[in-house]
Amino acid sequence: MPPRTRRPTQPRAKVTVDALVEATGQVFGARGFDHTTTARIAERAGVSIGSLYQYFPDKQALITAFVARRLQEDVELMERVSLRAAGLPLLDAARVAIEELVLIFRRDRAMYQGVAEVLPLLEQTAEVRQGLGYAHAAATAILSAHADLLGGRDPELVALVAMHAVRGSMFRILEFSPDKLDDPALPELLLGMVVGVVVAPEGGAPRQG
Repeated sequence: MPPRTRRPTQPRAKVTVDALVEATGQVFGARGFDHTTTARIAERAGVSIGSLYQYFPDKQALITAFVARRLQEDVELMERVSLRAAGLPLLDAARVAIEELVLIFRRDRAMYQGVAEVLPLLEQTAEVRQGLGYAHAAATAILSAHADLLGGRDPELVALVAMHAVRGSMFRILEFSPDKLDDPALPELLLGMVVGVVVAPEGGAPRQG
């Protein structure tokens, strides 16, 4: 039976949890899933192993918490991009968002390579699914403000396809050809894919079957 855990309610407990989640990202990024252990995470965080188990039952729970936090940061990135791109055409705003995303993957590539190893497992957790839901809602809101480009198509569906097309491409590049992450043509290739998804064909009318 996994150890019972509790939610942090006091400021000191929240600091401990934050330190553990941050340390998880550092260890996970450096060592990958198989070589990440709760003992290494506790040591990096400067926390006793007993304190770790008060809040997290195992390393998967820690990694899930870390990935969920990064997803929340991705949502915040989209919100910042929306503010920066206010008044810009949608595709110019998309270019800004994609360039930011590629920079993040390049900066934290080791961590994202670790995530790619266990992505199907992580995506089944409630925390990560919630984070993806937030990201989808943010993308839907942006597309809803530019409905003229969608040709009458459902902005929720278009956002879902565009978001996972970009996200899936980035993880597959990391998994199979990580050196391609540094190709200067990557942002424009991703943008072209998004344009193909978002902009309705035939002058804005959706294709009929």
